[in-house]
Amino acid sequence: MLLIIVIASAVIVTLAYSHQDTVVKEIVNKVNHDFKGRIEIYDSHISPFQNFPYISIDLEDVKIFESKEDSAEMLLHIEDIYLGFDILSIINGSYEAKKIKLSEGYLKLVQHIDGSFNILNAITNEADEDETTDSESTHLDLQAIELENIDLLKLNEENNILIEAFIEKANSSFMSTEELMEIKLESNFLFNLILDNDTSFLHHKHVSISTRLKFDAQENKLAITPSELLIEKALFMMEGSIDVDDDMNLDLHFNGNKPNFDLFLAFAPEEINPVLDRYDNGGKIYFDATVKGKSINNYSPQIQVDFGCSEAFINNTSSNKTVNDLYFKGRFTNGEKRDPSTMELVIEDFSAKPETGVFSGNIEIKNFESPEFDIQLISEFDLGFLAQFLNINNLEESSGFVSLEMNFHDIIDLTQPEKSIERLNESYFTKLKVQDLNIQSSVYPLPIKNVNIRAQMDGHRALIDQLDFEIGKSDISINGSLSDLPAIIHHTNIPVDAVLNISSNTLDIEELSSTSSDSAAGFKEKIKDLSMRFTFKSSAKAFTESPNLPLGEFFIEKLHAQLTNYPHELHDFNADVFIDTANFRVIDFTGMIDESDFHFNGKLENYDLWFEETPIGDTKIDFNLNSELIQLEDLFTYGGENYVPEDYRHEEFSELQLHGLVDMKFNEKLISTQVDIDRLASNMKVHPMRFEDFKGSFFMDSNVFKVTDASGKIGNSDFRLSFTHYNNDSISDIPNSLSFSSTQLDFDQLFAYNPPPEGEEIQEVDHEAGFNIFEVPFTDMNFDLNIDDLNYHRIHLRDFALNGRMQSDHYIYLDTLSLKSAGGSIGLNGYFNGSNPKLFTLAPTWN
Repeated sequence: MLLIIVIASAVIVTLAYSHQDTVVKEIVNKVNHDFKGRIEIYDSHISPFQNFPYISIDLEDVKIFESKEDSAEMLLHIEDIYLGFDILSIINGSYEAKKIKLSEGYLKLVQHIDGSFNILNAITNEADEDETTDSESTHLDLQAIELENIDLLKLNEENNILIEAFIEKANSSFMSTEELMEIKLESNFLFNLILDNDTSFLHHKHVSISTRLKFDAQENKLAITPSELLIEKALFMMEGSIDVDDDMNLDLHFNGNKPNFDLFLAFAPEEINPVLDRYDNGGKIYFDATVKGKSINNYSPQIQVDFGCSEAFINNTSSNKTVNDLYFKGRFTNGEKRDPSTMELVIEDFSAKPETGVFSGNIEIKNFESPEFDIQLISEFDLGFLAQFLNINNLEESSGFVSLEMNFHDIIDLTQPEKSIERLNESYFTKLKVQDLNIQSSVYPLPIKNVNIRAQMDGHRALIDQLDFEIGKSDISINGSLSDLPAIIHHTNIPVDAVLNISSNTLDIEELSSTSSDSAAGFKEKIKDLSMRFTFKSSAKAFTESPNLPLGEFFIEKLHAQLTNYPHELHDFNADVFIDTANFRVIDFTGMIDESDFHFNGKLENYDLWFEETPIGDTKIDFNLNSELIQLEDLFTYGGENYVPEDYRHEEFSELQLHGLVDMKFNEKLISTQVDIDRLASNMKVHPMRFEDFKGSFFMDSNVFKVTDASGKIGNSDFRLSFTHYNNDSISDIPNSLSFSSTQLDFDQLFAYNPPPEGEEIQEVDHEAGFNIFEVPFTDMNFDLNIDDLNYHRIHLRDFALNGRMQSDHYIYLDTLSLKSAGGSIGLNGYFNGSNPKLFTLAPTWN
């Protein structure tokens, strides 16, 4: 008997093997002949046990294309498709396929912009309607379909929405008559919704479905009997029908009831699951949704969802903090047009009771293209409870009370934010109160203490009545107003006025700017008695959409500050600055440091180049500086050290005038800077002289620093100076140069020399203890000095001329040195040898 079974099995497998090529060839030829699409099958073989008890032909590496063109896109690629035939069909030669199994691959359905589907295009019949075909040897009489690791994708080219279901396992069985087919389906898959190439919150969702379907072949309708849909841990029931002929007309119903929030958490992004796992929850939760209407060929079905909860709680299991008595009811619809413009989400009567405080509110959002928000909110809570309930790990300590009351109604156009709702329909009221808030965070080393805020918005105007806080040893107090907060929300061009009054008893800059590590010490300064007013006139669009600096007019008024290490009082600082897209104007910047004052104005052209990665062009600055009085002690003393030369340490300048021009050239980077001073004048007090007629040009690039025709008059003295110095990296062979000339140079007046009284013994100077110029590095330089009249400590020289050069080896060559004095003249040439700074020599030749 066993031998008979083995022989029969061998015969059946042999019959199947002998006909497999015929079957495969018939499938390929028929599809490629009858349909517009194209099928390719790499190979085939007999697989006796894959669809047991059916004998299967394994079609390997199956590909289907939308058309027969070489450039046609592939819509299906399956590694193995098993066609299962029963034994009788193989024996009688009819080859009726009873089961199909698809393993490893994908099917990509694309809805083109014209509304057509790639798969329908592929199976469109190319044969004439009256064309007859021969009797076929291969037929489908399916009783089961099985899918294993098949990626099913559906892309809508018009809105770039991609729906993906990676089917890990799916089994279906069929029972059919001529009029009715009954289908049983069991499937597990991973679901992803991808919007415009970006994953949505619906991604990597584990879905299981168990359903029975009934397809009426005469009416072309599919009925879904009550079925189970499991999304993550949430179980939904579904039922309904689909009318295939009527543009896939859907009539589906989903509902769920759970004693916890699994119905909602099923749709939460996977990334926040570790956070959600900290919480226990419970209550009466419900969800009810219907989907009705045509769904293809530019139709969208009507979606209506009702949801809510009552008698619910959420408990943080690690901190044992609980919010009780959660209640809300909500609804969602895609509206009359069944698109984002008519979508509406409503959450009503939302209420909850934390351990301390209350929370209640209503939210309504209409038109998801230009969302219209209507929000009412009342919230009072203790910050310490909130931090523990939310497990904010970075907060080591927190306390304080927060109260928020809001009534907000407005439209925010996401594509045109400047589009505003009509003023009659607007409604803005918000009141915020923060009392005795204290925070200690592990992220920032300083505690934030005694935060108190009182702010409100009524209509368009926002007021900050109080904003006080302390950070470490520093304190800040702010109050102010904003004329039109909704204009900022809408990104409009409506002018907005803002005023901020800022004051502080102490700002410890060193403490605020330091980090917890000892290696990053802060800037050592402390500011006392700070006060100022900051105002601006601008618009939201000028702030948010300016590519560089905020645009508008900005004011600083009555700035006052007392610094510790810079031991001076800054007071009466005022600034008026105007900024547009390319130019920056300081209309007026004035202030005083102790008794010194300054008045500055100027303009900066093409500042936008400074923000470009590869700037090309010129930036120009035109500036003026005026002062009635400048005391050098006020400006250049810091940390107990005065950085002014001793002779001028107590100098005072009055009636200072300075005007200059700056030209900065860019070619993908800053390549040169030219500074031209055409006016510099001032009176001096300690050295009773006037500095006037100063002008000159200063140029710097990567190779050279050059001073050209810097000239001026100081008291009895005048000068003209030119100087060129090439950088060490310069390839120039030209030596550096210095040229100085003067018609009169009075050192005694310049340095307020007072000769000792006659007869007083002059102390001998220890020249060895003085500065030795030969101990510093030398550079190659030519020098030229010409002074018509020179006065130095009662020594009067005329026609002083010095021409020479210095070298890096510490040699100084005097090509010409001549002068006249005491009715005679002197001339010499020679050199100094300073190669040994301890013993340098002079080798002169006298004339």
